[in-house]
Amino acid sequence: MDWLETVNIRSAGVIEAGKVLDLCRQIFESTAFETALKLKVFCNAKYATDISIHLQWKSDPGPSSVLGSQLSSVLGDFGLISRTLWIEQEMVVQPENEFTVER
Repeated sequence: MDWLETVNIRSAGVIEAGKVLDLCRQIFESTAFETALKLKVFCNAKYATDISIHLQWKSDPGPSSVLGSQLSSVLGDFGLISRTLWIEQEMVVQPENEFTVER
């Protein structure tokens, strides 16, 4: 099962946003990712102070990952944090261009 953990931060300013990006780079380089499929960082197209970190995993989802917890804890000093977990749903496309979600 694939799941996505997002850590979003609204930093206090552009300088703090730069520090957040540097910290993400350092954390990603120093952490072993045995089960992570993808690690991506996005910046809001309009507001440079909004950053979204996406951690995609292939395992049974728990309440959060250790890496997500670490990121939230460390980045909390630079702005407001929100963290969510998303579980991928399998979709079946119907001939009438409608879809249903299988559980």
